[in-house]
Amino acid sequence: MYRLLDLLNNPLAATLLATHSLTVGGLALTAVYAPTAQRRQAALKALAVLLGRSPRSRD
Repeated sequence: MYRLLDLLNNPLAATLLATHSLTVGGLALTAVYAPTAQRRQAALKALAVLLGRSPRSRD
């Protein structure tokens, strides 16, 4: 298993980690500040998938 420092020293892994973090952050902001309920729900579903949860469960 890789340690975090090993992953951060690998350019590809660091890029993937940063991209994932920015995507999750952007979706979280969209889920909170979206002007319509439909957009908020779509952002919450996408966020659930990215975080490895079922988009249907509310737990």
